[in-house]
Amino acid sequence: MTYDQLLAFLAVADAGAFTAAARALHKSQPAVSKLVRNLEDELGLELFDRGSYRASLSDAGRLFRERAAAVIEQVEALKSFAGQLAGAVEPIVRLAVEAVTPIGSLMTILRAVGARFPAVRIELATERLTGAAAALQDERADLVIATRLGVSAARVESAFFKSVRILPVARRDHPLAICGVPIPPALLRAHAQIVLRDSAQSSGAPSLNVLEGGLRWSVTDVTAKKDIILAGMGWGGLPEHVAARELAAGELVVLEVPEFEVDRMELFVMRRRDRPHGVVASALWDELKRQAATAPAKPETRRAPAGRAKTRTHARRRK
Repeated sequence: MTYDQLLAFLAVADAGAFTAAARALHKSQPAVSKLVRNLEDELGLELFDRGSYRASLSDAGRLFRERAAAVIEQVEALKSFAGQLAGAVEPIVRLAVEAVTPIGSLMTILRAVGARFPAVRIELATERLTGAAAALQDERADLVIATRLGVSAARVESAFFKSVRILPVARRDHPLAICGVPIPPALLRAHAQIVLRDSAQSSGAPSLNVLEGGLRWSVTDVTAKKDIILAGMGWGGLPEHVAARELAAGELVVLEVPEFEVDRMELFVMRRRDRPHGVVASALWDELKRQAATAPAKPETRRAPAGRAKTRTHARRRK
């Protein structure tokens, strides 16, 4: 039994297909099939039921998967520990963060880690929706700060980082801001909703708070989204910390949009269980978790003036 055989087996079990597993492992499909077949021959077990279209686990395969995942996790932890004992410092650490992540507090953390390891280059990428999860899966990121959308809980280690409140807003003189409440659904859909486009390449990526059947504009960053809303060219959800100044100045108002099902995005710091973590990546992981545990509560947001759309005070179910 080899490490590569166990990795191939787990990849097929997770993907449900040998071809998809081969892509994830950057190997050919015949090579992955051979690794799994050799493992089955050595064990004397049929780990997959090959009678169906998808590579579904047999009863024995389901039980074996639990133990195999634990073994891989232990091996990767041992590799990481050995690297720390050897004092091996990786030259680059890649961090991908969800676009709504408050960057100010993150800079404090990166500054502290950078001071400890001045020769290490830290690459920071901004992703949207399932983009960060895809970056972690594709090994384009060592750590991510993101929601759990598109994340396999069994494959990652995670810790809560921050809760970001999402507010549906419009400019104070926008038709939706002055029409009173409740806003007629038809009126909502007649005005452009500005939405963030998922940065993952998957065609079936989920969406959050996007009204079906309405006029829609898509953008690739939060700053552009806010600028368009401030220009009075549409409405949409913005993180509370991004819109705070404009809300306090009365330039933006909060709308009552019952169709918004997510009023908070719960962000987690995540890393893969099945990959070794270098000295700097481990230090960054520890610092992110420590700072999250001591993060102060967020201030309350100014509500819309009387007679205009107002904010919701109750939480709604996440999609």
